[in-house]
Parts: sequence; C-alpha cells; structure tokens
Amino acid sequence: MRIHVKSPGRVNLIGEHTDYNGGYVLPCALDLTIDLFFEKKSKKSYVKTDLGYSMTFDVNIPYKKSNNHWENYVLGAINELKQIKSELSNFYCIIKSTLPSGAGISSSSALVCGLIKGLSKLNEINIENSDIINLSRNVEHKYIGLLGGIMDQFTILNAEKNKAILLNCENLESKFIKLEFKEYKLLLLDTNVKHNLANTEYNQRVSECKESLQIINGLCKENYSNLSQVNKVDLSKSKEKLGETLYKRASYVLNENQRVINSVEFIENDKLQEFGQLMYESHFGLKNDYEVSCKELDFLVEYSMKYDEILGSRMMGGGFGGCTLSLIKGNLIDEFIEEIKQEYFSKFKRKLNPIIANLDQGIQISLI
Repeated sequence: MRIHVKSPGRVNLIGEHTDYNGGYVLPCALDLTIDLFFEKKSKKSYVKTDLGYSMTFDVNIPYKKSNNHWENYVLGAINELKQIKSELSNFYCIIKSTLPSGAGISSSSALVCGLIKGLSKLNEINIENSDIINLSRNVEHKYIGLLGGIMDQFTILNAEKNKAILLNCENLESKFIKLEFKEYKLLLLDTNVKHNLANTEYNQRVSECKESLQIINGLCKENYSNLSQVNKVDLSKSKEKLGETLYKRASYVLNENQRVINSVEFIENDKLQEFGQLMYESHFGLKNDYEVSCKELDFLVEYSMKYDEILGSRMMGGGFGGCTLSLIKGNLIDEFIEEIKQEYFSKFKRKLNPIIANLDQGIQISLI
C-alpha cells in the first residue's frame, strides 16, 4: 500500500497573533502543498525531501532530540503518535513541496499534519482531525519550541475550496465564509527574509500577552480566560499598570480581533474597499503596536498604497520576514509584479518571490 498525502499551506486574510490569544482568525487553504508519499518498510525508516535532506531511523527506538532542526518535526510527529499506538511500522517517505519555507504560509504545520495523517493511515490508527490538530500543536510546542495557536492546523485539515474559515480559537467554533473577490486576486509577495520563529521574539509576544492578561484580571476581577475577551474599558483601567509595551500588545490584540469580525461583515456584503482598509490597519497595528514587522515588509505594504487597484495589503504570518498579502485587481498583477520586483531589489538587494494565491481545500489523502 502506497499513500499520498497533499497537505496545503494557508493564507490568513486577517487576524494575526490572535489565535493563541483565544480570538478570531480568517484563514483559507492554498493550492501550494507539501506532498508526502508513504509506504511500509520492514527494517529501518527512511525519509527523503526534495531539498536534499534525508534521515534514517527506527520508529520504535525512544525519541531523542536531533541536532538537525527539521528532523525534530518528523521525530516529534512519530513520538506523539506513539502515545496512541506504542508500536508503529517502519516506513519509507518521500516529501516534495511547492510550498516555500519561512514565508509565513505555514509549511511547518503542513509538514506535521501531513506526517501524522499519513502515518496514522499507514498504521491503521483511527484518528479524527481534532486529534491531529492537538498532536500537531504538541509537536510544535514540545519538540520545536514554537508556542503558536491552532489556526494553521485547523485550516490545513478542514478548509474548503474558495472559502475562508471564521474560527474562534477559544472554543473552535467555525463558520465557512464564501469568497467572491470578482476581478480582484490575492497576491503574496515573499520577501525572502527567512524567519525561524522559534528563535525570534514570537514566543516573547506569547509571554507578553499572558502577562497582560494576568495584570488585567488582577485589577478588574473579571477573570477573563483570554486576552481577546477583554473589553476596552478594562484595558483602559489597566493602562498604567500594564506600562507602554504591554498596553500596546493588548490594544493590538483587541483591535485585531474586532477587525476580523468586521472583515467578515464586509466580505459577505461585497464591501471589498472597506475590507482592504482593515488589511492596512492590521499591518500598521502589527508594525507599531505588536512590533513584529520588518523594513522589507513595511516597504512592500507602503508601496502598494500608491495604487487604487490595490484595495489592501498587510504582512501575514508570525512576522520578522515572510510574505505580504495584497488584494489586487487582476489586470494590474503582471505590471505591478515587474515594477515591485525591480524596486525591491534596488532597495534591498534581494529577490522578491510573487505567488498568486489560489485557494483550495484542506488536506487530501489517497491510495496509489
């Protein structure tokens, strides 16, 4: 039996850094995927990627952290599955990808979800998508050291074609939102500034938000379970105790959460101009209040504001590099890409990688 798993990347239309704060997000799945091909092997396991990496190991030897960062995604996924079924079969896996890594479109979560989906099928483990979400998050928290939320995993496993998911990350209630952008397209511009979020200030932002919530709950006696629930009156009461930095972090989370709710209303009512404005507001909140942008991302967003045919643009993903996402009129794309590539290279001496974001369904598995 040979198993093929297509695990997509994701685009988040709006709602950045709200997932681990129990707020709303608005993601959808890309047609760019990590493709994993599995089959059972009697002796040692062998995993090979199209980037030239490979590893050999025995699945039933106890987990030991690898010095090669990417190998811990594989070993972590196996170790988490072994909590459900202690004896697993050795396997052969070829991994091919059209999904750029470090671009903020969730290549790591696509890899982990794809591994768990394929290995559970190979070992006849009956596992629900909700279980895969939890296992995948465990891999990133425990084996990689990235304290993210569940938006990426939920989207990768559950997305429907040409629909966004309004997801409440506190209780996992979700609603599909049909996307009809008409003559407009979603354009990703990959800065080629690569970020390893586990080694950046990402986890520091998670810690700052937890501290903010603790201070607000101590002052206001409301016992909010997450930062996104805080009302602005209580935030204002806590401003002095929070101090400048924590107040900015908490303000951003509350504002971004409301932007997601407003965005859904605008999209459903075909108010794309208003939605685009919220994309810009999101970016400048991420830049000024949450402080996770970088000069390359800011340049691309600010450059887009010259064009009436671009309704909105924002950095997307964890930050410190990766992509911008823009809502752009289709007939401008080719001209804009040529111009922005030249301007970007002239300023930063880096190549810009444009990606037209076609939206697709969540993870797919087949026997071949």
